[in-house]
Amino acid sequence: MLMTGGFFLRWQPLLMIPLAIAVAMFEREVAGSLFGAFCGLMIDAACGNLFGMSSIWLMPSALAASLLVMNLIRPNFINHLWLVTATCIIMAFMEYFFKYIIWDEPNSGVILIMYIIPSYLAAIVLSPAVYFLIRAISLKFSEKESAQLLEINDNAEAQPPDSKTC
Repeated sequence: MLMTGGFFLRWQPLLMIPLAIAVAMFEREVAGSLFGAFCGLMIDAACGNLFGMSSIWLMPSALAASLLVMNLIRPNFINHLWLVTATCIIMAFMEYFFKYIIWDEPNSGVILIMYIIPSYLAAIVLSPAVYFLIRAISLKFSEKESAQLLEINDNAEAQPPDSKTC
């Protein structure tokens, strides 16, 4: 809604980018990359891009974020900010290159300064709110899952073993 609602005058923040990276940081690699592809499709639908263009860049970025968190880095705010910044730089360059530079659009520098850079900078600046929201949701669900697993284990231990099984 924020991307299509026109809350800002000329540009809209691309909040699906920090959302995809944040979800990928707290999920496994397949779920994170599929959610990244879905968020890319939502960006394309909201911005009028060629359908699938943003998914081409956001899906591997979400996969990389998920794999980095699983194997190398911790899921914290600073790492999220770096991953979002790198993803925004890549996606902004690719959008500018494939939509304006290749077709030799007139006034493409104005479009870059007035629309593309503010949209991606707003995504970077607003990414802390997205990260902390996804982190809170993830912690809440992990507490419920832990409580359910403990309840299942307690019930299994409370039942006496069957004398017919060896």
